[in-house]
Amino acid sequence: MIMEAEYAFFSRLMHNLHIHVHRFPCSEPPSIDLGLCEITGYENRARALFSQTKDNVIYLVEEIFAFSYSYLRLPQSDEILLTGPYLCREVTDQEILMIIEKSGLSPKLLHSLRLTYENLPHVPSEEILITMLTTLGECIWGSADAFELTRVHAESMLLDQPSYEGQTPQLISEAAQFKLMEDRYEAERQLLHLVSQGRTHRAQMIIRQMNENTLESRTADSLRNLKNYGVVLNTLLRKAVEEGGVHPYHIHQLSSQMAKRLEQSLSLDECRQVFSTMVHKYCLLVKNHSIAQYSKLVQHVILRSESDLSADLSLKAHAQALNVNASYLSALFKRETGSTITEYVTRMRIDYAIFLLNATDMQIQSIAHYCGIPDVNYFTRTFKRIIGKTPKDYRLQIRS
Repeated sequence: MIMEAEYAFFSRLMHNLHIHVHRFPCSEPPSIDLGLCEITGYENRARALFSQTKDNVIYLVEEIFAFSYSYLRLPQSDEILLTGPYLCREVTDQEILMIIEKSGLSPKLLHSLRLTYENLPHVPSEEILITMLTTLGECIWGSADAFELTRVHAESMLLDQPSYEGQTPQLISEAAQFKLMEDRYEAERQLLHLVSQGRTHRAQMIIRQMNENTLESRTADSLRNLKNYGVVLNTLLRKAVEEGGVHPYHIHQLSSQMAKRLEQSLSLDECRQVFSTMVHKYCLLVKNHSIAQYSKLVQHVILRSESDLSADLSLKAHAQALNVNASYLSALFKRETGSTITEYVTRMRIDYAIFLLNATDMQIQSIAHYCGIPDVNYFTRTFKRIIGKTPKDYRLQIRS
């Protein structure tokens, strides 16, 4: 019997690619939702197919409609492990028309089938999926020599002519449009939740899987459509990171920067890259500037310090600006952040100095001034105490 830990791990891998994994008795195939319409006759075709499944074989199937899936019989059982359906490649309108003609379907179903293909998950590289399946096979059968991979080109198990009977192309199209809209809103909801938590990797995965075909088209210009959605996305991400505890001071700067880059994009690929950069940078905002866990007084100290590092950021100055007792503010800040205000501000100033040393050719004395430590000798000693080398030595090292 398949080891449950390996099965769970494989299922999680597939879930991250938005590919369904079904585990079921050979005689009880699961329902398959293509987001188009109910599939008729599927169960009988599936039973006939799976009843012929050999032991120790992983089947890789691409059928006449270009849907792909893989399946195998689990060791010492009558259970089938089915992965998919998914697409291993883009299917063009010309290919869809040829499929329709070869299958004897109505040409009016072009739009509906196109939406079906858009709803299916796309595997970025079939080799990745084959590697995952091979690794699973080695786990459940013991070695790479204990099983084989068999590629099959088959008639459709998922769709046939009767599956459209009783439904007009208009109704099928409307159902597909609703499904597409629901999927887009769900993807956006997940994306905003992940960004609000600063979870870059998962958020990037979702944004990469979204494409202009899943977005609402309001003009005939594909680039303009993508830019319009980018404006909406920028606004949504602003609200997400604000809920994640980032102050509008930081959000406004990034939002303006991303809006300019978006409008300057000259191609669809460039626009998609801006989307990816946008998600990455908003996640970094949450990781680096979220202060939701702090009290209002501590938040004000942090924001006041970040807004102008060259200002007087001593405990006394903060207490006067906030009209609170200095001893109380000092104890509160230490309890919530683990650092004194002086330690916190000093670290912020040195971090900014590191940025300037990396990104500019400014003189050390000028950098010290911009960081709020005008005494260059004191700045050098402080920098060396925290970083382990002088600003000059640090710059020489990073540039060598």
